[in-house]
Amino acid sequence: MLALSGTTTLVGIIGNPVSHSLSPRMQNAAFAAAGLDWAYVPLPVCGERVGEAVRGLVALGFAGANVTIPHKGAVIAHCDEVEGIAAEADSVNTLVV
Repeated sequence: MLALSGTTTLVGIIGNPVSHSLSPRMQNAAFAAAGLDWAYVPLPVCGERVGEAVRGLVALGFAGANVTIPHKGAVIAHCDEVEGIAAEADSVNTLVV
């Protein structure tokens, strides 16, 4: 069982849907194996709320998030900067907060 505290570093995956994603299980197992106080959470976000979700990550102190379908392109408008291939592809996979 995942134990969260006031010092747990949070990361997640935003998309719609995300309930099927195996990433939380894999990432949380890796964090536990490494002895890290981190948690990876699924964050279902509908399209019109992508900007709010990105601002929420910042406001809540998340370290970052992965972005999945259908938000990979839409999230670009809410990034302070977009680097390299993500800018060329007009598709973001990872947000660093």
